[in-house]
Amino acid sequence: MAFSLFGKKPPPEPAKPAARKKAPEAPAAARPAASKPVADAKPQSEELESLDFTAPGAFEAHEEDHPGHVEISESASSLHPVVEEAAILFANGQDEAALATLEAAADAGGLAAAADQVWAMLFDLYQLLGKREVFDKRALEYSMKYEKSPPTWVEPVRQSLGPALTTGGTAFVAFSGLLGEASDKQIKQLEKIIAGNPVARVEFGKLQGVDTLGAEMLLKAMRGARKRKCELVMSGPDKLAELLKGKIEVGRREDETLWMLLLELYQHMAQQDPFEEWAVNYAITFEVSPPSWENRPPQKKPATAVPAEVAADADTFPLAGEMYSAGSDAFRQLVDFATGREQVLIDCSDLKRMDFVSAGLFLNTLTNLQITGCSVTIHNPNQLIYALFGVLGINQVAHVERRKF
Repeated sequence: MAFSLFGKKPPPEPAKPAARKKAPEAPAAARPAASKPVADAKPQSEELESLDFTAPGAFEAHEEDHPGHVEISESASSLHPVVEEAAILFANGQDEAALATLEAAADAGGLAAAADQVWAMLFDLYQLLGKREVFDKRALEYSMKYEKSPPTWVEPVRQSLGPALTTGGTAFVAFSGLLGEASDKQIKQLEKIIAGNPVARVEFGKLQGVDTLGAEMLLKAMRGARKRKCELVMSGPDKLAELLKGKIEVGRREDETLWMLLLELYQHMAQQDPFEEWAVNYAITFEVSPPSWENRPPQKKPATAVPAEVAADADTFPLAGEMYSAGSDAFRQLVDFATGREQVLIDCSDLKRMDFVSAGLFLNTLTNLQITGCSVTIHNPNQLIYALFGVLGINQVAHVERRKF
């Protein structure tokens, strides 16, 4: 994935003669540190280190011809810097950093009109992280400080496999390119999902290669899923299996990790015959006893059409769970669902998190729907996702109904 990065803009350059044309400003990602001033840039804020999204324009997410490449340009934003920073940190999986940012701002005060939004994000983050005790303490503090009723704690409901699984919205991680060292972030996200969900969806269809380090990290995550009884609903596992078989050879005592990942993959695919065939090949190659098959229920396969539960609810399309590193396929069913409809309601009541890549592609999908004349309403995103949608400008192409505080 490639992104345009947004840094603080350097101070203004001294005025130049009118006859001289100003050189075009470098893109944000390539802009050097402010050793030299740049013309017409805004002064750098002393207040809070945050990403700058104040330039005119709108976020645009483009998936190029080569898979997995997304380019995001800047968006207008009137959000408080603390709101922007915390939303982006949370989207990137930096929960503790987001929490520290919000707590520091709430303690410092001086937030003016942004106070309610900062506190609302803070309470939602406590809820998402399961911090009941500190939630209650902060609720009392908020009510005394602002003389308003605080939100009440809601006991989390453990999610089960549901319609949103087919959208990529439920505990979704997509791998592409080479499964190697660079896949560390996605694998850590997968491990986090496995730790807190009964089901995780994994996309392998866009993988082009696999090395020993990537195989070792994924093997650890998949073994963890089996231990925790978290079901991996896999898309494109045959692609990964073929990549692995292409790198091992019966009788050649190398790349044992690749062998073990292949066997673990067949175990999760509930394919006993190929498992036993390759278990014998492994035993012959490494002169050990063959691994034993573990009986498991058949894997639930992702649906290929919009589920009946969704279709039955007129114009409502749900997203739920966590969405990480989604590709354009993750929103294809949303596009199919919207076809022929003038209005679509996207229900985000059970959506815990959407990362920056997924949100960029979500924006692109919504923009295309708007162009076709389809009006979209996004219902009930949590406060952190609501803020992220504001940062990216999603509220400019869809009506976003903020969750009540």
